[in-house]
Amino acid sequence: MKKYYIKTFWCAMNQADSEKINMILLQSWFLKVANWKKADLVVLNTCSVRQKWEDKVVGLLEEIKKYSKKENKKIITTLTGCMIRKTWMNEKYLESYKRDRKNAKQINTLKESNEIYNNDDKLFPRLWDKIDIVLRIEDIKYFPIILTHIFNEAIWKDYSFDDYLKQKQYRENPSSAIIIIQTWCDNMCSYCIVPQTRWREKSRTIEEIVNEAKQVVRNWAKEITLVWQNVNSYWKEFVDKKFWNKEKAKWNDGLEKSPFRQLLEQLDKIEWLDRIRFTSSNPHDMTQDILDAHFDLEKTCNYLHFALQSGNNKMLKQMNRRHTYEDFKKMVNYLRNKDPYFSISTDIIVGYSNETEEMFEDTIKAYKECQFDFVYNARYSVRKGTIAEKIYPDNIPEETKAKRWHKLNDLLLENIQTRNKLMLNKQEDILVSWEKDWYFYGRTRNFKEVFFKKDEKIKIWDLVKVKITNLDKYVLKWELIND
Repeated sequence: MKKYYIKTFWCAMNQADSEKINMILLQSWFLKVANWKKADLVVLNTCSVRQKWEDKVVGLLEEIKKYSKKENKKIITTLTGCMIRKTWMNEKYLESYKRDRKNAKQINTLKESNEIYNNDDKLFPRLWDKIDIVLRIEDIKYFPIILTHIFNEAIWKDYSFDDYLKQKQYRENPSSAIIIIQTWCDNMCSYCIVPQTRWREKSRTIEEIVNEAKQVVRNWAKEITLVWQNVNSYWKEFVDKKFWNKEKAKWNDGLEKSPFRQLLEQLDKIEWLDRIRFTSSNPHDMTQDILDAHFDLEKTCNYLHFALQSGNNKMLKQMNRRHTYEDFKKMVNYLRNKDPYFSISTDIIVGYSNETEEMFEDTIKAYKECQFDFVYNARYSVRKGTIAEKIYPDNIPEETKAKRWHKLNDLLLENIQTRNKLMLNKQEDILVSWEKDWYFYGRTRNFKEVFFKKDEKIKIWDLVKVKITNLDKYVLKWELIND
């Protein structure tokens, strides 16, 4: 039995894609292993949003190459995810080698299986001697065919799920399911590479999503997380233009409810489902009915992740973000006034092109005013092929970026501890999701991470009632309520 190892970089969307790859490989009689040194096949599901994630991929490929040479062991390496534009195999596996230089930088999916033998465009010259397969995730149906060719033996294939979005996922945590509701992104933020690698938005139907949610609940899921780059623009590409005001980025009066709100309402009716989460949201696509869904619907949790990126409006305009800080703050105030415990996380970029100290101070002000429960802070790094790479200089020194980044992280810890103190002595329902060492871990409905010592009466995936008793830097400690 052949063994495989898969490593997922960064986001929930990539995690969902890895679950699809897991299902295909397990159904193909591959055995999953926890150490890449024991694998015949290594799959790296990559992220290109930040340079450091690409660097981690390259570093791991270097390790695999050195180990393979030292141990005289062949490990087939596969790259998929956001670094990938086009599916191909290393030229050494192609009987008739032909490179199409004209289309080398185009984003392409394969039209038929024969194209796997003629699709070698060398997009990654620096990785050429380290990779065997490059797979666009949309081409996942061709993965068994490629593996059949490389391993020179028949690999199992289920032709029932040729559509990437319909490919089933293998969920290692049956209590919590990630459900993809759409693909890619139309926003064209100037710093972001995703639209250049992942194409334009395409939404699934409400019926498809609800059916998948019902299926995972039948298989014991208590929680679902709806994912993609911008979930609150769900179905926007199909709605009659008279309903969607592109300039104001909101639904006109002609549409009573946004499509995403309609989806949430249908999911809220599913029996035995306990909680619904979604990520990520874009402020300029946020509508009032989606904000209200957190309070109107029984199962939608009181937590929202939506990206501010900067507290300065001039910087936001340069980033091609279509919201202002005032827009963002208004939504934060609305949610927190309705529920003081409502958790909000966001993304911030420091050191973007031309960011002055005064602009950075606006971001500091936003931290203090919004009191974020968590923030993904990033130092700006140029992504080749983005709008910013073409028109904006990367002119902030690395030491300045580092200084600003560390300052935000210090503020973040203060925010987290201030917000977590509000939870002390509260009673919460916890979905126990994982264990480490001598502790169980889970999250509150407002996404606070909590832990307690293992108890023989409790299993992973149980819903238990607890009392928050203590703070431990970023997380909460709790005790079981025996009722």
